[in-house]
Amino acid sequence: MLLSNRPRAQRSRCAQDGYGILLLLAVIFAMATNQQTIAGPVYPEVGTYKLQRIQPAPSGWVLENSPWLPRRLSSYTKGKITLFTFFYSTCRDPDGCPKAWEAFQKVHASVQANEKFHSKVRLVFLSLDPKVDTPEMMSMFQTSMSTPEAPWSFLTTWSESFLAPILNDLYVPAAREFDDAGKRTDVINHLIKVFLIDKEGWVREIYTTRFLDSDVIISDIGTLLLEEE
Repeated sequence: MLLSNRPRAQRSRCAQDGYGILLLLAVIFAMATNQQTIAGPVYPEVGTYKLQRIQPAPSGWVLENSPWLPRRLSSYTKGKITLFTFFYSTCRDPDGCPKAWEAFQKVHASVQANEKFHSKVRLVFLSLDPKVDTPEMMSMFQTSMSTPEAPWSFLTTWSESFLAPILNDLYVPAAREFDDAGKRTDVINHLIKVFLIDKEGWVREIYTTRFLDSDVIISDIGTLLLEEE
């Protein structure tokens, strides 16, 4: 009521002042948000947090360089800190295997560049398509990517029946896509999950494509290494 009794010019000036304050607050908020975006996300310091044990890593049968030399998956997930995921060589989904591959390459480069990580960290890919991704093909990948400082293993299985228990143990859904005629295609629909496994064979962190940040992974690896000291 008091406001309505003021002269129109005064009421208009009050309204303008109010809009001006709101505009100023909006500009300040936008600037603060922009500065935070430019600065990038803030990560906790290595060793200032703890990664809980989630579950034991599976121990199915896998193949590396030969179809005649099967090994337990646990031989690739114990003794070193392991970054593990599933892939297949013909995957073309940009939000699928290529995104995981990119993250692994960044982690691999960071491990090679940091001497404290040498011989303490390994990377492991396990194929979702054992028919196409033979041990011979996996061996070619491994030869081109693996280094003594940062070993990178490319594994496969005899068949999908040997792969299925490993997928089930890690709760990773994967299914072959069929065309309209009911014929199998080369597309495998699957959920990207990357597992960080400690040297005792326990899964300590699980990353999805939404939170697949190589800097976070390196920080988590450093945190696990501090547990060993």
